[in-house]
Amino acid sequence: MDLIPLKLRQFVAHVGVIPILFFLSAIVTWPILAEMELFERFYYYSRAHEDWDLDELGMLVINLSIALIFSAIYQSRRLKKLVHEREYQRKRAEKNARHDPLTGLMNRRAFETKLEVAGQHLSDADECFIAMVDLDKFKPVNDLYGHAAGDATLRAAAQRLQAEVGEAGAIARLGGDEFAVIFERGLDATQVERIARRLLHTMTQPFDHDGAQIHIGCSIGLMNWSADISGTEALRRADKSLYDAKTQGRNRFAWYDAELDRQSHERAEIQADLKLAIAKDEIEAWFQPIIQIETKTLIGFEVLARWTHHKRGPIEPSVFIEIAEDSGQIGALGLSVLRQACRAASNWDPSLTISFNVSPLQFHDPNLVDQIKEILTQSDFDAHRLTIEVTESSIISDFGVARTKLDALKALGVAVALDDFGTGYSSLASLRQLPFDRIKIDRSFVTNIAGEPQNQKIVTGIMSLAKGLALDVTAEGIESREDLDYLEGLSCSLGQGFLFERAVPAKHVAWLVDEQWSDWAKGPTEITEKVAVLQSKAC
Repeated sequence: MDLIPLKLRQFVAHVGVIPILFFLSAIVTWPILAEMELFERFYYYSRAHEDWDLDELGMLVINLSIALIFSAIYQSRRLKKLVHEREYQRKRAEKNARHDPLTGLMNRRAFETKLEVAGQHLSDADECFIAMVDLDKFKPVNDLYGHAAGDATLRAAAQRLQAEVGEAGAIARLGGDEFAVIFERGLDATQVERIARRLLHTMTQPFDHDGAQIHIGCSIGLMNWSADISGTEALRRADKSLYDAKTQGRNRFAWYDAELDRQSHERAEIQADLKLAIAKDEIEAWFQPIIQIETKTLIGFEVLARWTHHKRGPIEPSVFIEIAEDSGQIGALGLSVLRQACRAASNWDPSLTISFNVSPLQFHDPNLVDQIKEILTQSDFDAHRLTIEVTESSIISDFGVARTKLDALKALGVAVALDDFGTGYSSLASLRQLPFDRIKIDRSFVTNIAGEPQNQKIVTGIMSLAKGLALDVTAEGIESREDLDYLEGLSCSLGQGFLFERAVPAKHVAWLVDEQWSDWAKGPTEITEKVAVLQSKAC
């Protein structure tokens, strides 16, 4: 029964609507015209008025009618072709809007839509897993072989990803060399891990491109998605687990860790507060005494940074200094603390010096010497009272550049010291080529030296080397009388550590120098306790 209507529809689609309507109207009007004898009337009328050339006029009307029919057919087919072309372009645009043109996978927009739909159907009893996949060592592919090889590698990686995931999940390319997978419900964590391991192995197999073998790998972040988490948050957590996999060494997978994420959030918040704290000088300069061991005389202080956050309270220097280095704020932080220290020390006894450690990143700043000179001028602080300490990591990359910078500092009158001596791998070369005035023995060799024979041998060797090079030596990390006595027996010139005093804020330095240091012989523990009481009151 449906065969005739189907054929009719096909016929209409082939011929066009307008010609068919014209033909049907002709069929309807022809009997009417015949019944009214209009054809005969037209014939007699044309004979009666031959001088009007009505027969030619009729032929013209017929020709025009035929031309109209063919024109309608042509326009109908042209319109049909345009409709088909528009439909094709619409479908193509829709596909491009939801698919990555290079790999044919879903793009980020389509993947986020799929996440949203999946989240709406996710119940409390369901388990759904998301994976973020990032290619390792992909950037060198573009650099070494060109972008065509990079595109071919991405396509091949997408194919391997599809082969390993199969029907178990939907895959998208989010951009660059980053992919994402949302696994079908019903898979458990063990099955997801099995797929991840296969994928890690597959991606390490070389890709062939124009006779070259391209080697890459991948890192994978996995996340267990539950109904109480939005799709956006689930994707963020999967991305966080991918970051953890990369920081752990790459070519591995890692599950989302809530505690690590909390720490990451906290770190990001601290980083956001750090810039404002530096601008407001909220990160303060504190001072730890440096002692001449033989005479037990206070000769100066090492400048240390301390931050009491307005909400979090005291933040460990190891935390905010590392964040400052990673975020590129270490230079501003160092200058802020040094400026505070020079201002405070300018009012002290001129015989007291200060030592300040410059981070490797700050040391590589081409403006460092000018910045230090400006601080000394603004604070009216004698350059000869300042010692700049640098570590081997600051100078090891280029001794020539390091020497130029150290010579410029010494030209200002500033002394230079090599910090953490003994922990690097080329300290002897550093001492031979660079103009240091002092070396500092790392605390790892000093603390409890009286009970560590191996450390005793190392420190004895360092002392002999320093004596031969006519360098002062500062031992940091002195925490007991036994350690102090041992270093004094080696004729170590300077020392610092908790035995003498912990770091104190600038407002306690005058009290420490004027009232308490003369009582050091009574016992450093007693002095430390008094300072601790004052510090607690200040906080």
